[in-house]
Amino acid sequence: MLDRLQADLKAAMLAKDGPRTQVLRMALAAYKNEAVAKGLSPQGALSEADALAVFKRLVKSREDSVAQFQKVGQADRAHQEEAEIAILKAYLPAMLEGEALEAAVKAAIAQTGAGSKKDMGMVMKALQAAHGGAFDGKAASALVQGLLP
Repeated sequence: MLDRLQADLKAAMLAKDGPRTQVLRMALAAYKNEAVAKGLSPQGALSEADALAVFKRLVKSREDSVAQFQKVGQADRAHQEEAEIAILKAYLPAMLEGEALEAAVKAAIAQTGAGSKKDMGMVMKALQAAHGGAFDGKAASALVQGLLP
């Protein structure tokens, strides 16, 4: 992930793509900060799960910003944040959505034998174990609540 990020940053700089360069520099800084926080050197490589967590946090932060900018009527700033999200999402795996997410949730419910909303934690753990971070936690949580009595 680190090599890809550095190569993409170099390519963006050579192409004089200002917005992309800015986003990738910020992402690289966040990646290196996480590496230092994990006890590695700034040039240390994070595990795939840690690297994905960094990018998920960056995307989540921007999604929150989009909501806030739309709330106060700053559409131009919201569009800028959405463009940054698009750049960052290229580093995340394809997410389970719609019918695929519903099928995964139903499989997790069947696997755990969950019978009520009290078992939601077990279902979410099973979903996490089976699919890692390839799903939106809020959407999965809403599905689990809707499917369990």
